[in-house]
Formats: sequence, C-alpha cells, structure tokens
Amino acid sequence: MGLRERMGQLPRGSEIASHFETYGVEGNPFPAAGQPSGHPRMEDKFDDEFEKRVRKFESVERPSQIVLVEGTQGAGKTNLLNYYEQQFREFYEGDEAFYIIRYFPDPEPSFDSVVRWIFQGLDHAHFERIGQALSNAPEEVRYDAKEIARNHDVRIVLNSLEGAGAKPEELSERARLVLEWFWGLRILKQHRESLGVSYRLDTVGSRMQALRDMVYVSERLGLLKGILLLLDELEKQDYSLCKTPVLRFLSAIRALIDALPRNLFLVLAMTPQARLRYFAMMPALAGRHQDILKLNPIEEFEQAKRLCDFYIDRARVSARVSKGNLDKEQGSRTIFNDEELQKMYYELKERSSEQGTEGITPRDFLHRLREEWSRITT
Repeated sequence: MGLRERMGQLPRGSEIASHFETYGVEGNPFPAAGQPSGHPRMEDKFDDEFEKRVRKFESVERPSQIVLVEGTQGAGKTNLLNYYEQQFREFYEGDEAFYIIRYFPDPEPSFDSVVRWIFQGLDHAHFERIGQALSNAPEEVRYDAKEIARNHDVRIVLNSLEGAGAKPEELSERARLVLEWFWGLRILKQHRESLGVSYRLDTVGSRMQALRDMVYVSERLGLLKGILLLLDELEKQDYSLCKTPVLRFLSAIRALIDALPRNLFLVLAMTPQARLRYFAMMPALAGRHQDILKLNPIEEFEQAKRLCDFYIDRARVSARVSKGNLDKEQGSRTIFNDEELQKMYYELKERSSEQGTEGITPRDFLHRLREEWSRITT
C-alpha cells in the first residue's frame, strides 16, 4: 500500500475534479504563510498612490522616483514587489531602453552586490549596443555622448567599444570584458590590451561614478530611458552584529540616489522598525526617503471578506480555463459563509490584540483560510 492510500487521500486527478465540480476550484485557493510569491494581489488605494509616482516618472523629464514601501512582516511587501515587477515588465514590454531589476539583499550587506546586480541587469548585450551606436552615430553625437562621461577610464572603455562596433565577434568579447571591469573584478592582461584600462573600480565612489556615466551616455545614445530597481527585505541588513557594513550599504543606496537624479525608479521595502533604525543610523538617508507608502493591516471585517472573495474568484477563473475542466460543469458552492469568516477573523484579531499589534496581516488571514479549507475538504 502506497503512502497516498495509507493517508486516505483520493488520487490527485479525482481530487481536482471533485473540487472543481463542487466549489469551482482545482485546489486550495489560499496561499500558505511560507509562500510570499506566486499568488495574486488585490489592488487598493495603495495602487492609486503608486500610479501617481509612475506617471511622474513617465513625464518628459523622467525625474527619479524614490518610493519606500513600509509594512510589518506579513503585510504583503514581497507580494507587492512581485506584482509590480510583473506589471513593469508588461508595461515596458518590447522597449529595450527600460531595465527592470529585482534585488534581494545578500546576508552580508555590501555595495558590491547592489552595483553588480544593476550591471548584471544591463548585461553585456547593452554594452554591445553602445559600441554599435557609437560606431554608427554622426561624429557630433559620438563626441557629445563620450563627453558626458566624467571618469577618464570610462571614456577609454567607450572608445574601445566604438572601435569594435562594426566587428560583431570582437565587440561581443569586449562587451564581456567591459562588464567584468564594471563589476570591479581584478584587471588582467586581456582587460589592459582590449579595453586599455589599467585600474579596477575598487571604491564606492569610482563605481557609482562609472554607473552614472554609463546611464547618461546610454540615455544620450537613445539606449536607456529608465532603470527600475526593486529592493526587498531591507530589514535583514540590520541583523549584522557590526554596524559598519550596514552603514556602508546605506551609504551606497544614498550615493545611488544622488548619482541618478533622473532615469531611476527605486522601490525599497522594509518594516517600520527597520526604517526608524536606518534613519537614526544615517539621518542623511531620511531626507532622501520622504515618500513613504504604507501597507496597512486588515482592520475591518469587510476588508477580510473582500480579500477572501478575491482569492476565490481568481481561483475559479483559473480553474475554468484549465484544459482538464473544459468538458466539466463548474461548481459554485460557497466555501465560507459570513458567519464562518467572522469567526476566523475575530479569533485572529483577538490574538493580534493580545500580542500588542493592530489589525491582522493578510499573510496570517490567508493562512488561516488555507488551513480551514484543508480541514473541510479532507
């Protein structure tokens, strides 16, 4: 007897069919607490405010937008960033001049990881396009573009890319070496001979200056309109026993903001406690993060009911278009009535009150719904 039979479970196909024909879903409509991604997001007033920032960024001047998303653990920060990463990719689909970069902080905070992630998001294909654009542009445009670069070595690298602009294989190899140089890797003979550089970018200032140069050179050549950088779980940077690496990381974020007054859409997600600690550690950072959008907990039963209904509706829509259900009749039995929902909601609210917290996080409520679904269907 297999484990499935020992546990008294129906075969998977029969289980799905039973759920679809009874409730109209294929499986549990609600995500587990340990599943911060891969599930839908219900839009609310937060999204109206976020849209205003995107519209500012989409103006002709394209001013940089620095948005701090604040919410307690379980408020939905990761789900929100997942949602907007996908929204940005859909909105800018087909436009190679926009780069959407998602960054999860390393356990050891460092500027290296941030800038490397940005250049990795640009990738070597971007530097190939720079070489081609410089090679094909009129002399005046080439001169103006390269003059934007303040770093002497960046100008040397641009000349190297331009020189190989009409030679695809050579350009591809140089673009790869350029990317390594921007990463701050050790200078080897091939970097010296192919690119003409003698020194590596080994300081925060030099790398930030190089990043600024490449962004605005790319903008001048029509190859870059925006970098959309989403940084999640920044509160984890405060777990280090030593404040020095944390301060360096925060300094790097500040330097990034200062270096790119336009073309940058930066979203940082963290808890209220982390924001207060970071602002106390570096007051200069507070002045650059005054645009705070808060993710609030569930404070009213109607909010909880809307969230429950949203997940059930999305699950039913998904199940209805599934190939295996095209010849079946979709059920519509109520999964939870108002009385059952109120019982779960107020039990969680009482528990939160006992713990000294206001409201219920969406993660806790959805997990409770998931557990209750499992109970009634097994």
